[in-house]
Formats: sequence, C-alpha cells, structure tokens
Amino acid sequence: METAVLAEKPSVGRDLAMVFGCNKITRTFIEGQNHIVTWAMGHLIELADPGAHDPIDKEWNLEHLPIIPEPMRSWSQ
Repeated sequence: METAVLAEKPSVGRDLAMVFGCNKITRTFIEGQNHIVTWAMGHLIELADPGAHDPIDKEWNLEHLPIIPEPMRSWSQ
C-alpha cells in the first residue's frame, strides 16, 4: 500500500520525494515503492482572522491581547 504525501509547492514535493526514495518522476507527482508525492500551488491551510473567533477582535486593541481562541477555527468555518 502506498502513502500519498501532499506538499505545499513543487520544490518541497521534490525534497520530500528524495527523502522517501521516490524516483519515478512525472509532471504532477513523484512515485516510489511506498510513497506518491504530489503538490499544490500555494498554501494548504490558512489561519482565521481574529475577528472570526470573536467580533470584538476585528479591530486591534492592546487591551484585548493575547487573543487565544478556543477552539481554533479555520477561515472557512
């Protein structure tokens, strides 16, 4: 069974493929005996803005720091 590895960008994908011993190179992925490494073209995740956790944090105010949300949310929630 192969494990799929998703990297943030092609250069990181190539580095990971080298570590995993992958040597079958295609335009969109690099395959080895146990791993298939592919990549995206940009950030895979992104933190939500502070205002997404609590509307009071939409404007920066030193008195509101530190902002420690519970639970952490992604920008899409």
